[in-house]
Amino acid sequence: MKKIKVAIITNIITTYRKGFYDRLFSRKDIHVDVFCQDYMPGMNLKSIHLDYPQNVHIIKFVSAKKEKIVWQHIPWVKIIKNYDVIFVAGNPRVVTDVLFGTFCRLINKNVVLWTMAHSYRGNKITENIRLFWSKIFPIIFVYTDKEISFLKSKGFNSHYILGMNNGLDQKKIDRIIADTDNTELLNWKILNNYDKRSIIISCARLDKKNNFILVLKALPDLIQENPDILWILIGAGEEEQFLKSEVQKMGLSNHVAFLGAIYEESKLALYFLSASLFIHPSAIGLSLLHAFGYGLPVIVHGNEELHNPEFSAFKNGKTGLTFEKDNPNDLAIKIQSLLKNPDKIKEMGVNAQNVVRNEYNVDIMVERFVKIVKHTYKI
Repeated sequence: MKKIKVAIITNIITTYRKGFYDRLFSRKDIHVDVFCQDYMPGMNLKSIHLDYPQNVHIIKFVSAKKEKIVWQHIPWVKIIKNYDVIFVAGNPRVVTDVLFGTFCRLINKNVVLWTMAHSYRGNKITENIRLFWSKIFPIIFVYTDKEISFLKSKGFNSHYILGMNNGLDQKKIDRIIADTDNTELLNWKILNNYDKRSIIISCARLDKKNNFILVLKALPDLIQENPDILWILIGAGEEEQFLKSEVQKMGLSNHVAFLGAIYEESKLALYFLSASLFIHPSAIGLSLLHAFGYGLPVIVHGNEELHNPEFSAFKNGKTGLTFEKDNPNDLAIKIQSLLKNPDKIKEMGVNAQNVVRNEYNVDIMVERFVKIVKHTYKI
């Protein structure tokens, strides 16, 4: 049986995609090659392209203003001649994706548009332009099932649309949890002075858009009720020094721990397993599913339009709580309401893990990726 040859054109391969590509590259029914950059300027993302020398092809690129506009030197002829199915991203900021994807459609090449149906960062005008262009692609791969209904409401009624239900390698996370000895975890907490603390955790880039200053504003109220509270912040970015200086000014040094960027899941696990809640004050995406994987309820603002597609996995009151956007007092109230109810935290944690084990993970992503490849190839 012939292997279907698939080309994916993307930005970079990040650490959180490892499980997905490990499984894709080992498939017996399709052969996948990725054409991508080796880094993204101004972005605190670690690329793992060197892990896949046989399947990843690094391409040169030119970008400006932290990837707000990008030109990739895609080997057009090679890809068109040698691959049965081509995946292009639906991000108009990458000019070559627009041009190459459109050209593939004009010559009736088997092409799949891999896109986000709705972006919280886009305005209505640019989103409508992007959706108008997207309609030329009869086959579309989106991030979640919920986005399918969104596109149908925008007139994509004759298109074949499949949601991948974007997620992480939950089997790997479950293995790490199972292999973590409770006694060793307790000793590690004692060593780091975490054993007598009420820990809340955040893990994301320390950029202005993530609005971590809001958590600092909420902490004084929380400390009154929980003098042992500790906010662990994992990540690095342009706001790091600003946040550290604010911690000093507000006298919160004993309640905030900056850990910098951590990529190794086994190291991250110790912090996630020591926490009670995951807090994200701005637009959330895969971080939501990462927290769910460790059985952590998530507290996040409730404006769905301003979140990434992964927010569709969140159920208010079942997998966490929402607070009023940009309101530190309400954020403090929601955090406190759960900290004083450990049974509710446990119940929400079980619900959260069920979501990522059954609906949003890399195994489902691979299954649906292969499904859309085979559908496209048969046309």
